[in-house]
Amino acid sequence: MITNPFKRLIPSAMILLVVIVAGTFGYHLMEGWSFLDALYMVIITLFTIGFQEVHPLSDYGRFFTILIAVSGVGAAVYAGTQLIEIIVEGEILGYGRRRKMDKKIKDMKNHYIICGYGRTGHQVGAEFDAARVPYVVVDQKHEIEEELGPREIPYIVGDITKDDNLIEAGIKSAQGLIAAADSDVANLYVTLSARVLNPNLNIVTRASEIDSESKLIMAGANRVIAPYFISGKRMAALATRPVTSDFLDLVMHGESLEFSLNEVAIPDNSPLVDKTIAEAEIRHKSGALILAIRRADGSFDLQPDSTSIMHKGDIFVVIGTQEQVIRLDKMLR
Repeated sequence: MITNPFKRLIPSAMILLVVIVAGTFGYHLMEGWSFLDALYMVIITLFTIGFQEVHPLSDYGRFFTILIAVSGVGAAVYAGTQLIEIIVEGEILGYGRRRKMDKKIKDMKNHYIICGYGRTGHQVGAEFDAARVPYVVVDQKHEIEEELGPREIPYIVGDITKDDNLIEAGIKSAQGLIAAADSDVANLYVTLSARVLNPNLNIVTRASEIDSESKLIMAGANRVIAPYFISGKRMAALATRPVTSDFLDLVMHGESLEFSLNEVAIPDNSPLVDKTIAEAEIRHKSGALILAIRRADGSFDLQPDSTSIMHKGDIFVVIGTQEQVIRLDKMLR
C-alpha cells in the first residue's frame, strides 16, 4: 500500500488549524472583536507579518498573543523539520516511483508472480529475465527495493501469505505463480490463497521436504519442485549422460543459440484443429520442428509424424528460432 509522505505533515497542520480557530474565538471573546478582525489578528501574529494591532490590546490580550505566536512558531518549526526529513530521505521521489510501479503492475496481464525472493526466487527471476517474461516479486524483505527498483522490476514489499499483497501484485490477471519461499508452510498458504483468488492460475511450488509434495498438490499446486530431489537427479544425469545433459542445457538455457525449446498451445478455435501436421505444412511454413505433443488428456505423443492429427487443447513442444516459433503460433490462431 502506498503511503503519501506528506501525511507526516498532517499533525503540524492540525495544530496550526487549532491555533487559528482557538485564537480567533479567543480574541472575539476576550477583546470583543468581530470574527474577521480576530482572524486577521491571528494570521498576522502567526506569520509574523509585522502589521500593527487591529485594535489596542488589553493585558490579557497581549498575553494571549504571546501564546499564539509561540504555538504558531512551534507548529511551523515542526512542519519544517518534517518536510526537510521527507526531502532528505527521498520519500517524495520514492513515493513517485512507487506510484509509477503500482500503475505498471496494474496494467500487467498474463505475467508471473514470484513469492519469496531468496536463492530460488533469484534464480527464477534470472530465468524470466533471460526469456523476457514479465513478473512481479513479492517478499517481505525491504532489501528488494534497492535491488529491484533500479532495474525497474515490479515488486511488492509485504507478507507473501496475505491476500492483499497477492491482489496488489495482480494475481487475478496473472498467468502463473512461483511459490519459492524457504518454508513449506508459507508456500502452502500462498498456494491455497492463490488458487482461491485465481482458479485458472498455473502454480509451481517449492517443497523442502518430499512429504510436503502431496499436501501442496492438494492445496492447488500444478507442479511441486523439490530442489534436493531435482539436484540429485541432475547430478546423476551429468555423471551418466554428460553429453545429453549438456545439449539440453544448451537448448534450454543457452543465450548464445539462435534456437531453443518452446511450448505452443493450439487454441480451441484454431483453423488447424483436426488437421494432420502434413496438411498444415507446419515445418514448411514455420520452420519450427515439433518434438512432442501433449494431448488435452495429459498424455504425450513422443514421436509425432506427418500423419499426427492436431486437436484443440494440444500443446506442441517445438525447437526453433524465436521467429519460427512466432510464425507457428500465428499459424495456429
